[in-house]
Amino acid sequence: MTSERAGLRVLYVINGLGTGGAERSLADLIDPLGEQGIELVVACLYRREEGVESLVRSKTDVHFLPSGRVGRLLGLRRLIEDLGPDLIHTTIFESDLLGRIAAIGTDAPVISSVVNTSYQSAHVRNPDVSRWKLEVARWLDGLTARHLTHDIHTLTNAAADAAMEALGLERGRIRVIGRARSRERLGNRSEDRREATRNSLDLEPGSFAVLSVGRREHQKGQIYAIEALAALQAEIPELNLMIAGRTGSAAKRLQTTTEELGLTDTVRFLGHRQDIPDLMVAADLLVFPSLYEGFGGTLVEAMALGLPVVASDIPVLREVLEDAAVFFPTASATGLATAIRTLHANPEQRLKLAQRGIDRFETEFTIDRVAGQTADFYREVARSGRRGQ
Repeated sequence: MTSERAGLRVLYVINGLGTGGAERSLADLIDPLGEQGIELVVACLYRREEGVESLVRSKTDVHFLPSGRVGRLLGLRRLIEDLGPDLIHTTIFESDLLGRIAAIGTDAPVISSVVNTSYQSAHVRNPDVSRWKLEVARWLDGLTARHLTHDIHTLTNAAADAAMEALGLERGRIRVIGRARSRERLGNRSEDRREATRNSLDLEPGSFAVLSVGRREHQKGQIYAIEALAALQAEIPELNLMIAGRTGSAAKRLQTTTEELGLTDTVRFLGHRQDIPDLMVAADLLVFPSLYEGFGGTLVEAMALGLPVVASDIPVLREVLEDAAVFFPTASATGLATAIRTLHANPEQRLKLAQRGIDRFETEFTIDRVAGQTADFYREVARSGRRGQ
């Protein structure tokens, strides 16, 4: 339907307002989308102790759905009927299924964001994932995506290709819009900021600080960063690794490996942090050894703050970073160690990477640019209505 309101009302359905990239991006986009005439109302399945919940609630209405699958479905359906949104935008698997089903028979078209490449072989090899459950999820995701959505949003072309293969989607129904970050929230790099943060972390003046950001999960590949550090310890004694991110299924393995390799003094698990931009200013290098990704919002923050990046060589990360990173073979501690060694020895190359990252951020990933693309997408969908039922 087309709204009689001056702008568009979008009901945004998401699992929760925790610490992930989808949650962070939502929080950053609310105000810029408002300036574009888009009113976001948020519906959540769960409450989170850590994350952006308080920030999002200060910006817009947030509704927490009842507990249980049936309760959430009925609660979301009532919310759709009460709000009369011009469209519904869902993100993350559980919310995707719920939002698609709850909207059946209403006038509101549904957009779903596929924010990860969760059905690729690297995910199947995750020891914490049941293969049959993953296959059932893929089937349900594909069926409802094909028949109960208007369009699918992905963050990269590489992720769009993966969604086509895994979910049986047509390329014409996929819109690619990347992530963005707010420069106002991130701030800028300065020597004073760097020195203050390094002092707060008790980093030695001559230390070479490598940062990894992400929940401690198999997907994030942090085990390879730890193993790379072990290979370089004797050669570069000033090297240390900081891993920032909340605990996950790989946490025990990462801690055990750190202890077995004798790295307890040089690998620090910082846990969930609210000051990731400060950590990036304090660090000398960001390592991003993910096995699979849909985008990697951390990379946008690193580029904005002029932090050189070393990333695993997967299509999504190549697309996001282009020439603003050094890439190493995926799942290779040896390859990651080589990349760190090269950049440690070459400060001029680090400066070049930092500047390329800043330039790329300003060209592709500013919040105003992505908010404009998103608002245009919403208007197109609201005008054309539901497709696929």
